[in-house]
Amino acid sequence: MKLRILVILASLLVLLTTSCEVDPVAKENTIVNLTRNYDNAVILEWSDLYLNIEKDLAGFRPASTARALAYINMASYEAALPGMPEFVSNELRQKGLNIPDLPTEDIAAYHWNLAINAAMSRCLDHFLINKTAEQGGLIKDLEANVNKRLASEVSQEVFNNSQTWGRLVAEAIIAYAKTDVEAEAQILDPSPDAYAPVEGEGKWAPAPGGKALYPYWGKVRTFANTGNALNVLPPPVYSISPASHYFRDFKEVNTIISDNKESGRWMAEFWSDDIVGLTFSPPARIFAIANQIIKLEQTDLETTLHLYCKLGIAENDGAVAAWKAKYEYNVERPVQFIRAHINPDFTTLLGGAIGSPGLTPSFPGYPSGHSTFGGLGAEILSFFFGNDYYFTDRCHEGRTEFFGLPRSYATIRELGEENAYSRIFLGVHPRFDCVEGIRLGRQIAKNTLNYKLRKS
Repeated sequence: MKLRILVILASLLVLLTTSCEVDPVAKENTIVNLTRNYDNAVILEWSDLYLNIEKDLAGFRPASTARALAYINMASYEAALPGMPEFVSNELRQKGLNIPDLPTEDIAAYHWNLAINAAMSRCLDHFLINKTAEQGGLIKDLEANVNKRLASEVSQEVFNNSQTWGRLVAEAIIAYAKTDVEAEAQILDPSPDAYAPVEGEGKWAPAPGGKALYPYWGKVRTFANTGNALNVLPPPVYSISPASHYFRDFKEVNTIISDNKESGRWMAEFWSDDIVGLTFSPPARIFAIANQIIKLEQTDLETTLHLYCKLGIAENDGAVAAWKAKYEYNVERPVQFIRAHINPDFTTLLGGAIGSPGLTPSFPGYPSGHSTFGGLGAEILSFFFGNDYYFTDRCHEGRTEFFGLPRSYATIRELGEENAYSRIFLGVHPRFDCVEGIRLGRQIAKNTLNYKLRKS
């Protein structure tokens, strides 16, 4: 009898112990306020507004905008992170970044889109440094409209908690950005008078009356890439011998521009994104492409924020690496070499959309920044959506100033490569600039994807 009682008691003890073990899936399901259960409409509205304002900001592109996109999208990610139990904060990877504790521990007391709305409004207002009063008004209007739309869905307490949290996160991100003294100085003076271009054979020189743009950007903070990861391979050796790699690649540019084929012009102008007031910048273009895919795939808020955070980090690091190399090697642009050694009448297509053909970017050529952004952008997007993703880019659909007709791609990598090599057809880069830019961009993206935000 005593034995039977002991067996029964032991069985009850086992049952009780087992029932106390929480199934991880069941535990997660008890967290009712998951970010993944939200739609991405609010963050897309903010991304679209950024693109709309950024296109008109002189002296802000391309390096400053790549930096701004990193911090802004880091803020939106952190604002919704309490509802993302499988992810970790960037503060674990970034020394000096201090995200405050959630004021109210109960995450059911927050609405993540309202928190994002508050964070994005504050961050756009801060990082879009050259905005006009009218553009600042657009930021305030969007914040108010989203608040009005979502306020009816929550209690006053939840609304207030969400606003407070979003602003706290934004201020933490802004405070961290301000500790990068190099960037903070350079965004206010992107073309410093103190910089003297390097002289010599094959060295880049600004156009008459022009100044170098972002000559010290290689000193700016990076997030996922440091040390050797920021280095590029040396360019071909300068040579005016027609048999040399250097000469052949510049000759190719002259031949393409001279042929003036409509197909090449379409590709060149479709990817240009160089002119302030006409389109968004090259780094922002990658976000414009991401926005289209996100809308098509109807990704949840968690996935969207993860993607934006990784893409912003990669673009920041890519800009630092590319501009560091540009001013280390100081390789001339096609207009300099071709006019001196191949065709004195050579002119670029850049600027044709505004009636001023013959423009060339105001910084050295090697490696191509466009190609760097195209390479890293394609790698990040392929990670999230798969490389074998058929996509039609409609970024410039309806534009009449240039060839803006949509272009389709069998893979995302094909899209990135066309972005890169379009610079040859525009007349602003030889092929070796683009080849190294793509390689650099892919390297930056690989390291950024290894920058783990997901726990598992």
